[in-house]
Amino acid sequence: MQPNNLTALDFEDIKASIKSYLRTRNEFTDYDFDGSSLSYLIDTLAYNSYYTAFNANMAINEAFLPSATVRDNVVNVAKLLNYVPRSITSSRGCLKLDVQTTQTAGAYPSSVTLRKGAVASGGNYIFNILQDITSTVNTTTGIATFDNVMVMEGSVVTFQYIVNTFATQVYKVPSEDADISTLSVRVKPNESSTTSDLYSLTDTITDLTGTTRAYFLSEGEDMRYEVKFGDDTAGRALKDGEVVLLEYLVTSGVEANEITSFSFIGSVSDNTGTVYTGSSITLTVKDKSQLGAAAETLESIKYNAPRYYSAQYRAVTAQDYALITKKVYSNADSVVAYGGDALNPPIYGKVYISIKTKTGSLLNDATKKTIAADLRKYAMASIDPVVIDPEDMYLYLKVFAQYDPGTASNTSDIKTNVQNGINDWASQSQINNFNSTFRAQAFEKAVTLSDNSLSDVSLQLSILKYINPNTNQTNTYCIATGGALYDSNPSNNDGTACKKEPILLSGTFRTADRPGIDQQFEDDGYGNIRTFYNTGNKKVYTNNNAGTVNYATGQICFGPINVISTGANTPSPNATNVIDSVTGAGSVTDATLLPGNLQIPVVMIPANSSTIPASTPGTIINIISPEVTVSPIGTTPPPTIPLNSLTPTTFDSTPSVVEVAPIDNSGGLNTSVCFS
Repeated sequence: MQPNNLTALDFEDIKASIKSYLRTRNEFTDYDFDGSSLSYLIDTLAYNSYYTAFNANMAINEAFLPSATVRDNVVNVAKLLNYVPRSITSSRGCLKLDVQTTQTAGAYPSSVTLRKGAVASGGNYIFNILQDITSTVNTTTGIATFDNVMVMEGSVVTFQYIVNTFATQVYKVPSEDADISTLSVRVKPNESSTTSDLYSLTDTITDLTGTTRAYFLSEGEDMRYEVKFGDDTAGRALKDGEVVLLEYLVTSGVEANEITSFSFIGSVSDNTGTVYTGSSITLTVKDKSQLGAAAETLESIKYNAPRYYSAQYRAVTAQDYALITKKVYSNADSVVAYGGDALNPPIYGKVYISIKTKTGSLLNDATKKTIAADLRKYAMASIDPVVIDPEDMYLYLKVFAQYDPGTASNTSDIKTNVQNGINDWASQSQINNFNSTFRAQAFEKAVTLSDNSLSDVSLQLSILKYINPNTNQTNTYCIATGGALYDSNPSNNDGTACKKEPILLSGTFRTADRPGIDQQFEDDGYGNIRTFYNTGNKKVYTNNNAGTVNYATGQICFGPINVISTGANTPSPNATNVIDSVTGAGSVTDATLLPGNLQIPVVMIPANSSTIPASTPGTIINIISPEVTVSPIGTTPPPTIPLNSLTPTTFDSTPSVVEVAPIDNSGGLNTSVCFS
């Protein structure tokens, strides 16, 4: 008889299997008695079998990416997919330096250079630049300005290898805390040479020749990266006696984030050789240190490696574009890509890539063009990648919670618990990310569970979006919700049966033909937008055909209209000529004095408040910090449709939103270009 359980991994199961086998043999009789010699031998055999089976099982598991648990094994499997895990990342700050130069022979120097290396200290950390930066000097003031200087935390380390082709050499970055994104690889002809060739990182051999100065990178043992060179076919091979120079930053990563105060410790000199000390230099902090991060986790490697490999260094599907974008732009926190054919109306031949940055800032035009150019290397010839900003959609919630007075401590504690419950729900659902959907049922459940005294929760929900008009230009502006808008029933409060309540309302704005009065717009319930201004409690309508509303699709088009200001950002009196103080009629006299960065908030009521999808694949849903009302059981809640309670003027500036950990998406824009 053969052993009957060959798959057993438990010690007792293996021992029982051996005993079952021995029962079929007549040679042994004392195997089943504790303390017998044969019993001890059976224990030893089962013990050895157990460990052998366990080690074999673990070894097999470590050979596959989904089941591997040891980092070196996960990395080795990822190598087969040509995936290089992300190293630790240094924290970065954005500084501005003003250098007051001195005159020589009655004239200021022509240029000033900020030398590579340490530039500033902050906290217990040193921040560096990796290349010299030169700035011209103002011939009148003698001030040289270094604006948007990105400094990186860490210590600059240089390590070298002398090439010996007769030995097996591994060119390893010796520190596990090296920020590989800062790695510079140079090769000198010999030790005494003062010149060197810069080698470029590559991850494909398709565009390499035998003379291309390129290197390959991979993670080795103990999180120490290895540099490899070509073979004179795909990239130039190293020769005996050459010297490989590795220069990089050893960094503290995330520990150096959130530093707001810096002191200058760098080296500055002008073209005449004069050196300037800290007393001649004014340092301004434009952005706190940020973006420092730990090395890529095992879970992230397991997720990204097969997906990056599936792209095969070409962008065909939308998912390919999203994955490659995160590869070519390190500040991308989340990326979504979609074809123009998914739009209404469709735009063929284009793929749109929307990027949510780690810093919360919007990308400037130069960065968008750079990313698009990088993506074209992977794109099919007929497809044009277009990088766009994420589209923000805000949900304005009013929470009405009923509690049992017999079990509650006080309403203040209940409100605090509700707010904490909302924050936890936002973090768990990651609501402020691409492709998210707001579900009222899950939100209400989170609120109900936040405090034991709560018995019932109801919501009022409205959608907030912004129109960003161009100053003093006649245009039509369209926004969409991605779902149907509420279609109010006819009212007869004025004695007729044809009046309908508006379901959308805008914030205030001024137009070129009425620069002296604030106007707003609303719908008439029948698909038309009309503008008006208020005189006391009376609305005076100025245009009954100022746009259209499609209640079925949720698309709103406002215009054509010439907007010159919005909200409290009113035009200067010298910019306009108001001829009628009552109606605000007049004209624009000096367009250069009109304000910029205009935005009109538009609040609207959805048809279905239980589920709110993103309006486009590139839309991010933000939850405005809700209003919470707590009442005893038995209080009649307000109606779920918040007619006659739209207050868009509250949102003239971008509202504060519920924080979603670990992603910061407060709505505020970073004005620096360091991180764009």
